[in-house]
Amino acid sequence: RFAALTLVLSVLISYLGQPLIHGNDQAVNVIVMVFSVLAGFLVAIIAVVGDPVLLPPGTWRAAEIERDKLVNRLVRHKWLFVAYLITLALIFFALLVAKALPDWGVWLERLFLFFATFSFLLSLQLPSALMQAQRERIDAVIEHRRQTDGIHNGNAKDGETRL
Repeated sequence: RFAALTLVLSVLISYLGQPLIHGNDQAVNVIVMVFSVLAGFLVAIIAVVGDPVLLPPGTWRAAEIERDKLVNRLVRHKWLFVAYLITLALIFFALLVAKALPDWGVWLERLFLFFATFSFLLSLQLPSALMQAQRERIDAVIEHRRQTDGIHNGNAKDGETRL
């Protein structure tokens, strides 16, 4: 539902917002700056999510099962990064052809506004993704310490008390 709503909002904003962006260099500069910052933030998230430390301790089978989940996250983040780059490339092309081909410029503006809106709205999930990755990392460390201490499934051994 979120992706469908994001798609509909992006189409509406790209069509209705194009006159507001046309010839507005400050707005274009803000979009470029925002997506440059988001791209850097996303690279950091990819580095955190792709860290092998997130793989659970234990057998290679457990790590292999977890690997697929991590790879799927990385693929989603990669496509979001590509959407950022497409946004920036479309802005560049729109600035190049705006004067020479005004009709093309309008459509390029709509297109970059669509990608800017679409990828920005999808980016609203990035803080949650980073927090989830960090929580899984913490949980993996705690579980590893439990196993090292001989405590399985978070339950204390008979006769032990837990703080």
